[in-house]
Amino acid sequence: MTKMDDVHGSQYSPFVAFIYLFNLMVGTGCLALPSVLLKGGWFLGGFFIVIVAFLSYVSVTFMLEAMATANAVIRLRSKGGLEEFVLLSEESGTLKGDGSLEDMSQLHPTASDTHLFQIIRRTELGEMAGLFFNEWGMIIFYTILILYLIGDSVIYSTLVARSLSVFFDDFTPTERSFDLYLGIFFCVSLPLCFFDFQKTKLLQMTTLAIRNLSLYTMIVLSAMKLVKRGRQDTDVPVANIAALPNLFGGAVYSFMCHHSLPGIITPMKDKSNLQRIVQFAFGSVIVVYLLLFVTSGLAFGLEGIKDPLTFNFPPKQYGFLGDCLFLFPVFTLSSSFPMLSITLRNNLDTLIQHISQKVTHGNAPSDTIVSTSQSKTGYRRILMTLLAVIPPTVLCYIAEHAEVSVDELVGFTGAFAGCAVMLIIPASLVYCSRREFAKAYAKAWNHQKTISKPATPKNIHQSPFSGHVWVLAILVWAGLSVLFNLFEDWELSKK
Repeated sequence: MTKMDDVHGSQYSPFVAFIYLFNLMVGTGCLALPSVLLKGGWFLGGFFIVIVAFLSYVSVTFMLEAMATANAVIRLRSKGGLEEFVLLSEESGTLKGDGSLEDMSQLHPTASDTHLFQIIRRTELGEMAGLFFNEWGMIIFYTILILYLIGDSVIYSTLVARSLSVFFDDFTPTERSFDLYLGIFFCVSLPLCFFDFQKTKLLQMTTLAIRNLSLYTMIVLSAMKLVKRGRQDTDVPVANIAALPNLFGGAVYSFMCHHSLPGIITPMKDKSNLQRIVQFAFGSVIVVYLLLFVTSGLAFGLEGIKDPLTFNFPPKQYGFLGDCLFLFPVFTLSSSFPMLSITLRNNLDTLIQHISQKVTHGNAPSDTIVSTSQSKTGYRRILMTLLAVIPPTVLCYIAEHAEVSVDELVGFTGAFAGCAVMLIIPASLVYCSRREFAKAYAKAWNHQKTISKPATPKNIHQSPFSGHVWVLAILVWAGLSVLFNLFEDWELSKK
C-alpha cells in the first residue's frame, strides 16, 4: 500500500453512513414540502417529487464516481502508484505474456481496478475541483459552494434561535431573546464542529431516532384526523402549472446531501455495496415524503395545511406531544449544523491550501495540494473551524436585526447556489473527471517502456448512468430550475 492509501480517522459501518445520508436529506425541508406539493396538485406534486428524487440520485452517483476517479488520479500521479497497479494486474492475470493487458473494459473489475479506484483518501469537493477544473472553474466552484454552505448555516442558526425564543418565551419573545438563544446555540454547536463526521456518530443516531419518531407521529396524527373528520382535500387541484417555480425551489432542500458526501462515504469500512446504501437512503426518504404528502394533504387540504407542517399540531391541542413536534426543527437542524460546518471547514482549508500553493509554487499541478484529511490538527483545525462557524453566526445576527426573512434566505440559497451544488457541480465533476483520468492514465503508462498501454480500466464505483446523455439531462434540468426561479423572482418584483 502507498502512503496515500492510509485511512485517516476512525471508520464506521455502512449503516452509519446510511444514517448520515438520511439525516442530511430529511432536514426541515420535509416540513415545508407537503404545502409546496399540494399547491402543485396531487398529480403534478407527486410526479415532481419522484422525478426530483431520481435526478438527485443520478447526481449522487456522479459524485461517487468522481470521488473514486479523484483517488485513482492521485494514486497514478503518486510515486509508485502505477507500479503497484501493474503488479496487481500481473497477479490478477490481466497482464499478458507479451507485456500488454487484456481489454479490462470488457471484464469484471479486477484486483488492480479495485485498488486503483478505492475511495480511501478523502477528497473534498474543493480538492476534486482543483484536480478536474481550470482556474475559472475553481473560482466559480468555490463561490457557489461557500455561498451555499454559509447561506445554509445562516438559515439553520436563524430557525433554531427563533424556534427556541418563541417556545421558551411562551410564544411572545422579547426583543433580545433571539440573541440569547443564538448565543446558546453557538456555544452548544461549536464543540461538535471541531470533530470529523465519525465523531458525531452518537448525535446522528440519536437524531435519526427522534426524526423518524417525529415524522411518523405526524403521519399517524394526520391519518387519525382523516379518519375522524374525513377527507379535506376538495380544494387540492390535480395539477397547477403556476406552482412549478415553488416546486423547483422546495425540491432542492428535499434531497440535498451532495456537498457532504466525501466526509460521509470515505470513512465507511466496506464500500462494496455503496450503490445499494445510497439507493436505500433515497428510497427511505421518498417513502417518508410521500407518506407526509398524502396523509397531511387528505387530512388538512390545501387551505388547512401549514408551513411548517408541525404548526398543524399546536401544543394547546396536542399538549406535550405538540411541544415535542414544535421543537422538531430544533433537533433536526442542531444535528445537521455541525455536518455543514465540518464540510465548510474542510473546503475552506482546501481553498486556503490551494491559494498558498499558487503563491508559493506558481502553476504547479493542482494534485500536489495536501488533502484536508492530512491537514495537521491543533491550531490549524481550531482556526478553520472558527472561520467556518463564526461568520455565519454573525451574518445570522445581522440578518435578524435587518429583518431579512427566512423565506428570502431560503429562496436565494436554495434556488441558485443549492441548485448548482445538487446538479451542476456533480455533472461537471463527473464529466471532467473522466477526461482527466484518461489523460493521467495515458501519461502514467508513457513512462512504462516495456509494457504497452492497455485499455482504460473499469471504475468500480462508476455511475449506472454513465452515458453523456445523463450528464446533459442533469445540466438541462438545472438550467430549467434556475430559469423558473428567476421567473418567480421577476414576478414577485412586479407585485
